[in-house]
Amino acid sequence: MTLACMSLAMLAAAPPANAFDDAALAKRAYAGIILPGYARFDAVTRDFAEKSAALCKAPSQGALDATRAAARATLLAWGRIAPIRFGPIAYKQRLDRLLFYPDQHGIVGKQTAKLIAKRDDADLDPAKLEGASVAVQGFGAVDVALYGRGAEALATADPEAGFRCRYVHALATDIAQIAADTHADWSGEYKQAWLQPGDGNKAYLTAKETTLALFSAYVTEIEVVRLHRLAPAMGVESAKASSPLLPHSGLGLPYLISVVEGVRDLVGGSGFLADDLATTDKERAALAIVGSVATDLGFAVRAGEAAAAMAPDALQDAAARERLAPMLLSLKSAESTGRAALGELTGQMIGFNSLDGD
Repeated sequence: MTLACMSLAMLAAAPPANAFDDAALAKRAYAGIILPGYARFDAVTRDFAEKSAALCKAPSQGALDATRAAARATLLAWGRIAPIRFGPIAYKQRLDRLLFYPDQHGIVGKQTAKLIAKRDDADLDPAKLEGASVAVQGFGAVDVALYGRGAEALATADPEAGFRCRYVHALATDIAQIAADTHADWSGEYKQAWLQPGDGNKAYLTAKETTLALFSAYVTEIEVVRLHRLAPAMGVESAKASSPLLPHSGLGLPYLISVVEGVRDLVGGSGFLADDLATTDKERAALAIVGSVATDLGFAVRAGEAAAAMAPDALQDAAARERLAPMLLSLKSAESTGRAALGELTGQMIGFNSLDGD
């Protein structure tokens, strides 16, 4: 073979110069978003379990306040990594076990109240709780048990509150187990699946598929927040009615803000907004638009924070909800503009999402 023929063969075999670096994105997102996010979630859930155990052992207002603070930190840590809803978190109904929502018929409140009233410690066995209805697990149940009617008795030695406290601790322990297992999965076998796609890899055959997973996570999570969390609370006509999100704690909006921050991470420096991922003028132009999308998400966060500052539970306060209109608008803009820009940047497309009815 002549030198010229060899050169042509090498050029034909090499990836095109303008190919988006899917492998680099997967590595960057893993190191900067996915693994740290699940590690943080793992750590705060252990603290929640410890604080709830201390509350049950020595009830007091201080112990109750500390448990609630740990529960809030756990919820917000989950919100920040919630956009990574693929991979190990999809195992064993972990997503629904963490937060069953939308809850169109108020099932969480009904089933959780029934379990508390029954006061059967057999229901708190870890294996039984894991296999129970998702409505009596996760943050929805924590909202009822730790913040709902009668929860102030958790600060006292009231015997009836003892079971309720043990239930809170069982919930915290269950959440901690989900977090620990998911973190371990991402640190172990799934790390290899994510970073080394190819033949024999049951999850990803090519690095393009990991890019598509992140792209889909971005679009899907915005639509979940916008259409299934915010729109029903704001009374948007096209939205399906649902029970309020975490109504007893007032943590519904802070949770949604943390989720939007997690979405913004995907278009940040550890995600798609990395200069070295773009190699052509077209890709660099798309990257500039991705930067504007990150700004839109920042507007959404600030609008949410402004509304949250107006009332203990902004999602149930009419005046505060009016301040959420810019958040809803910014999310819609970030979804549509981001979908187009990320498509241009990566050379991939995501079709119509059935979540979006408008």
